[in-house]
Amino acid sequence: MLGVESRLIIIERDAKPVTTSHAADTVKHTTCYECDANCAFTVTINPEGVATGVKGLKNCPRGQLQLERQYHPDRLLYPLKRVGPRGSGEFERISWDEALITIADKLNETKEKHGAPAAAFFAGYTKEARPQLQRLAHAFGSPNYLTESGCCFSSTMVAEKLTYGYKMKTTSTIESPKTKCVLVWSTNASGSIPPFENHHLNKKKRNRQMIVVDPRRTETAELADIHLQIRPGTDGALALCFHHLIFKNNWQDQAFLDEWGSGVEAFKEYVKDFTPESVAEICGVDAADICAAVEMFSTALPSQIAMSPTSTVQHSNGFQNHRAMILLSAVLGMVDREGGNRFFNDKVLPKPIEKFDICLNELPPRIGDETFPIWTKYWPAAQSMLMPDCILEGKPQKMRALVAMGINTAMWANSKRMERALGELDFFAASDFFHNPATLQADIVLPAATSLERSALIAYPGCAYQGEVKYRRRALPPRGEAKPDAQMFLELGVKLGMADEFWNGDLDASWAEMASGLPDEIREEAYEKPQGVIVYSPVIDDLVDEGYMDADRQWRMTGFKTVTGKIEFDSLELRDEGYDGLPTYKEPQESPISSPELFKAFPLVLTSGGRQKTFTHSQQHNIEGLLALDPKPRVQIHPEDAAARGIEQGCAVMVSSPRGAVEFYAEVTDIMKVGVVHCFHGWNDANVNELTDDASLDPISGFPAFKSLLCEVAAGHSS
Repeated sequence: MLGVESRLIIIERDAKPVTTSHAADTVKHTTCYECDANCAFTVTINPEGVATGVKGLKNCPRGQLQLERQYHPDRLLYPLKRVGPRGSGEFERISWDEALITIADKLNETKEKHGAPAAAFFAGYTKEARPQLQRLAHAFGSPNYLTESGCCFSSTMVAEKLTYGYKMKTTSTIESPKTKCVLVWSTNASGSIPPFENHHLNKKKRNRQMIVVDPRRTETAELADIHLQIRPGTDGALALCFHHLIFKNNWQDQAFLDEWGSGVEAFKEYVKDFTPESVAEICGVDAADICAAVEMFSTALPSQIAMSPTSTVQHSNGFQNHRAMILLSAVLGMVDREGGNRFFNDKVLPKPIEKFDICLNELPPRIGDETFPIWTKYWPAAQSMLMPDCILEGKPQKMRALVAMGINTAMWANSKRMERALGELDFFAASDFFHNPATLQADIVLPAATSLERSALIAYPGCAYQGEVKYRRRALPPRGEAKPDAQMFLELGVKLGMADEFWNGDLDASWAEMASGLPDEIREEAYEKPQGVIVYSPVIDDLVDEGYMDADRQWRMTGFKTVTGKIEFDSLELRDEGYDGLPTYKEPQESPISSPELFKAFPLVLTSGGRQKTFTHSQQHNIEGLLALDPKPRVQIHPEDAAARGIEQGCAVMVSSPRGAVEFYAEVTDIMKVGVVHCFHGWNDANVNELTDDASLDPISGFPAFKSLLCEVAAGHSS
């Protein structure tokens, strides 16, 4: 009974405060945003309004330790104005009114002098405020809304949509009990996919064989029946060899290809040169292992490819490499079949508020339309990897002002160049939780509210047919004067004279506008239930109505949403834009084969960005509890390569490339392939992207080659 004790825990089931006459802890249901998986959990809040614990985020140290970030002493809590040179870290506190008026005035000044497109709007983390920021950009008159997707996920999506008319990666790591063989292509669930070690890809399964393609012998690779430890960037050659052997052995589903393949004969002719012997030499693996892997994948059916959103596309030829890989599903007839690779289908979605139709129909070209027209055709943003060129060289467009949330120069290849570019902007404003190398270049810095301090309408994509819609109410009041990023953009819209278009600054009203696009019962349930509501794609009913009770292979009903209505082995869209229509293989721009002279000076292949459950990119690297788990920026190097350089475990080393040199700490380990080193990313004080190349972008997507370059490693001092 409530009267018995003076302190109780009250479960807030409907996300409304529960009151009592006695001091009591309150438990609120909410969702995590230490990555964008939006996992549900509860937070305990004491009578003083301080969060004291979280529960429900098993096996995720980021989520479990998020309160350490919530109450971190270095967190930005008030608007700041730069008073010293850019990069100096000299700021003074100002009011929100001054901050917003300053930004609005500078944007209007840019517009008057140079036109609205000279002002750009960038979204990194958090992603929840993207609709409001994109609306601000387009309402202001700028087409140049950009996101971190300029180097993450979007290339895989565009390659899949162009080839199949549907997304596939999104569903590729969902388990099917019917899968007899899973081909895990450069993804390691224990570091990247909740629940990490407990993900089905990190478990041995009866009646399921596993092949892993990865330059590192990851935790997932340790479980594999066959591990193809390829040289980074040669994924396309390996995939084409798979095709070569499938056709040679008549393992293909010829009836399916005859009906649903476009350009198959040209493709079949092209792959004849990719023999196991030649590809073994390219990739640095045994021909016998390739043959065994292809036979396993092609005969233990149904088989599935499990993919990463980035690992195959962050190369100078990544887009075509990814196409070669995903076409394996088509050749075997494993397309949108249970146990194979399922299509991702949209479910009920909130009403769009981004004003992207205005961007397409009324505004000038976006950055990237000039250079990467296929990518911008499919992706609703400008290409952010071109930002340094825009600022420093005026190519393909001149950028003079920037409003950004969650930006960090560590995201860009050749990061020091991006840092210099931000310093040369006429005006730059940024929002974030903490300072980083980007915010130190800003004129105005705004304090962002955490996910515990902000509301959001969340449409989580889920799997092939099933997704979730949630409305997260804030669990805590913002600390200091922090505000949700979306709130900032609405208030900025008001300061720019567009109050009616920005709900007079009312954030909840903007979410309500989006929610108005949902069916009434789904909207009401999403608002009432903290755990959200499950939603389904209408294509399930369509399949059943057509008599397809197995609810897969929807191409029987709709075909493929491509130019030809078939699977594009030889893409007409790519050909029309002057690209190779076939998924042709090209060596990485920097490699032992393509740049032998450079290889003499930098005789190791550099790959980077292996995921860790400890950190989300450059986030959380200031959390002591997480640093206790992984305290130093590491470069993984094989014992043979380490011994040849006098490098010992734990010693400081300099990793150098044609772009510069960065100090890391050596992890000497035989999980690495001889001749290949791997650097973990996201460390501001040891940023591997200071070494990566921003000049050799993938010609179709504009993605940088984070994962296949050249470097050297030299011993430093023992640590």
